[in-house]
Amino acid sequence: MSLKSEYKASLKSVEAEEILDLIIFRPISFLIVKLIYNTNITPNQVSIAAMLFGIVSGIFYSFSTYGFFIIAASCFFMCNTLDCVDGQLARLKKNGTKIGRIVDGFIDYISSFSIFFGIALALSILTGDIIYSWLLTLAAGVSKAFQNMFFDHYRNMYLTYAYGKATDVNVEIKEFTDEKERLMKEKGKIIEKLLVNIYLKYSIFQRNSTRHIELNVSPEEYKKRNTLLLRMWSWIGSTTHMTLLIVFTVAYRIEWYLIITITLGNLLFLLIWLRQRMVLKELSRKG
Repeated sequence: MSLKSEYKASLKSVEAEEILDLIIFRPISFLIVKLIYNTNITPNQVSIAAMLFGIVSGIFYSFSTYGFFIIAASCFFMCNTLDCVDGQLARLKKNGTKIGRIVDGFIDYISSFSIFFGIALALSILTGDIIYSWLLTLAAGVSKAFQNMFFDHYRNMYLTYAYGKATDVNVEIKEFTDEKERLMKEKGKIIEKLLVNIYLKYSIFQRNSTRHIELNVSPEEYKKRNTLLLRMWSWIGSTTHMTLLIVFTVAYRIEWYLIITITLGNLLFLLIWLRQRMVLKELSRKG
């Protein structure tokens, strides 16, 4: 397999990747994958390393000085790069697992919580207004979580209908419900049981929040109507958020990132969501 083919095989699909990932993070992470491919390093170990960088980033943000902000931004950059590495490594080695997928998502949320917590502490020090700082950060954090959740949902939906690469959310809920019941019959495995429980609740919440629609359309028709929409969704994905935060961190204006996430981010989210619902309704009528 050529290097180019190997790189493409490490991706979900070009259309499903965020633009900034394709331009910046995926090429860097692919180089790291090539370096560790023949070692015993597992995707889960890479995920844990990404989480540690995310947690450390949040700690450095809380110190509120410009020097620590730069270190925090650098750690966040490494967090996202390693977050790309784990998936690419799993796809190339074909050793991804259901628990591994849960761990990856769970670690993303731990990292985000740490970083937003650190930002809230930093803003409290910089502005002297504790209530404003925490409310602004909370509103931005919740907005980011919903924007990322909807992007992830419609990306998985795209991979399911266009390529058959992802599992339909209802099928996935059934699979993890079965896995939960299997684990409950076994002794120990407390962490696995906890992770499956949390992921199952998250999947049900995601399905209900996005008003999941099942379709009977050809892959070609689905791609034709949804490729551009998916690209639009990617502009409020996690990597876009991360890049914006790093930019405003370097500018020493992290509150601008929070304000943009709440205002422009949510406006884009609403417009894209309304268009997405319209397209899916049209496709459901065709099916």
